[in-house]
Parts: sequence; C-alpha cells; structure tokens
Amino acid sequence: MVAEMAKVSLSAPDQAWKDPARSSYNEGVVGFYCRFGEKIGRYTAFVWVDRDWSMGMGPIFGWSKRLAQVDRSRLQGCNPAFSSMGPGAVAGGTVSRYGTSVLRLSVHVPEDAQAIQALPGHAASTFLHRYIASPSPDVPDIEQLFELTLDNMSMSPVWPGQGAIAFGHADDEELRALGDVDVTGGYLYQRGWTTAPKARLLYDYGPGANR
Repeated sequence: MVAEMAKVSLSAPDQAWKDPARSSYNEGVVGFYCRFGEKIGRYTAFVWVDRDWSMGMGPIFGWSKRLAQVDRSRLQGCNPAFSSMGPGAVAGGTVSRYGTSVLRLSVHVPEDAQAIQALPGHAASTFLHRYIASPSPDVPDIEQLFELTLDNMSMSPVWPGQGAIAFGHADDEELRALGDVDVTGGYLYQRGWTTAPKARLLYDYGPGANR
C-alpha cells in the first residue's frame, strides 16, 4: 500500500488546519495476513514514512517504521489530465531510500469496474510485533506480540482493478526475500479510523515473562 495519511491528535483537534505539516504524511506498507491461534489478522512487516514525527509511533505500538521518500498519485477530478477515483482511474506510488528504489506499485481501474464495499479478506485486527533492543547486557530485550483493533472504522467504496508491483534492491532492506509476487488485483479507496492505546498482549517472548 502507498497512501496519503491524515492524522488529528485527540489533544489538539485544530492541528489539521493550524499545523498541517504535523497532520499529514505519505506512507508505504508491505503487510501479510496471518494467524495466531484461531485469530486471523494483518501483520505489517515494512513501513516507510516521510515525516520523522510519524516514526515515534513505531516503537510504542510495534511498527517497524523507516524514514524514506514516499510519493503517490493524487487524483483530481477537476484536472482534465486526471480522473477521479473510480472507473478509468490510474494511480501509482513509489518508495525510495538513500537514492535506491524500494517499492513501486500501480493500480489501473477499468472503465467497466463496479465498486465493492470492502477489501477482499480484510481482517479487523492488526498484529503488532514490538521489539526494543536493550542497551545493557544486564537488562533483557523487550519482545512482545500485541493485537490492536481500530475504532470508528469507515470505508469509501472500493474500486478494484489491475495491480502491478516491483520491489527494489536496497542494501538494508529485505524485500528481495519475497521473490516474485503474483499480483491478483489492486484497489483504490479511502479509509478512516481511530487509533487508541488499547492493544492486547497476546504473547511475551521475554525470559521468565508471564505469557
């Protein structure tokens, strides 16, 4: 996924217009659907953001955020060169770090596309792998698995189309381990939610931890 993220802090509801630089950023994500016990959810293995303040949420919740250049198409229905999100729309996104391409994707919605109401197989839960290395041999690392549900979820109509994706070969990335990916579709949509600090601990990997 490559997305334009808009965030508003509960403690500063006017932030979106008073300080827009702290209320929006671009993000690239590579995630997987997986299972823990009987629970199915999404695990986000790679996250790239283009604002340093967004990285602060990484170690708190367990997202492996990295600073990168993230760009995406901005569909503008009033511009004669673009179509709005829907039939005939074409959009793309890129992620690069230190001058090296990491991720490139695109979605082409056909003219006869019909909107759907939800992403196929989308799960409501998110798995978070929280790992914090210790600065001392006398203190254990922190390694925990959490489940986070999102509140106030809303979704625009989802426009399905043809997707394409290519991974780069940056030296400090691990995307090449994925090999060739069979793209079964691509989607254009908008989604909103509330992120609250109410994650549930599923497993603690620490020595002697109460699991």
